[in-house]
Amino acid sequence: MAAPEPKPLPARRGRGNRAGLTAARIVAAARTLEPEKVTVKAVADRLGVDRAAVHHHVSDLNTLRELVALDAFAARLAPVVIPPGADWPDACRLLAVSMYDAVLASEGFGVYVRLTSTDVALLEPVEHTLRIMLAAGFDQVAAARFLATLATLAGATARERLLARRPSGHPQPAELHRALEDRDAELPLLRRIADAPPLTFDEAQLHAGVDLLLDGTSRRLPQ
Repeated sequence: MAAPEPKPLPARRGRGNRAGLTAARIVAAARTLEPEKVTVKAVADRLGVDRAAVHHHVSDLNTLRELVALDAFAARLAPVVIPPGADWPDACRLLAVSMYDAVLASEGFGVYVRLTSTDVALLEPVEHTLRIMLAAGFDQVAAARFLATLATLAGATARERLLARRPSGHPQPAELHRALEDRDAELPLLRRIADAPPLTFDEAQLHAGVDLLLDGTSRRLPQ
């Protein structure tokens, strides 16, 4: 029996819905590429469509990277379970550490994760933490603002950690040294900080920020 003829490569198709595209398909295709090789054209080539079809769903390269990063982040965060009986500080700390770890797990895409209340409101760990906070006496607005701030803290610390992991290190120490060299004024405290080992934005740094946030918030909670 003769071997079947190979199927031809998919022909390029038009834009938007006519190409059968969805944002989920675009993200899935981008996830198969190395982070530094993700471009709108590379994703279009992987899907067998032209760039206009991808642009119908994704406005630009940054938006594409953020969608891919958020997809990786959500996949890591979704399995996190807040233990039964956890009080609101413990639940919030676990949520912050889980967000931090989820951004780090996004690796090359992690620097593009943008944690906002809109992005995470549908995830079960956040919903559970909100229920615990409301039961502890928070009103809904205060709880939402606190969790938005917590998400910003966790995401920003993790993104700085990813920058510090680069072979060239975090850019901040070198920038501080250059700024101090350009100034004639004596700034002894800043110079001492510049000469100290640089912050690595590790989990200890995250916990320090969470401690400050929890302490300040607990003072506002009605006793």
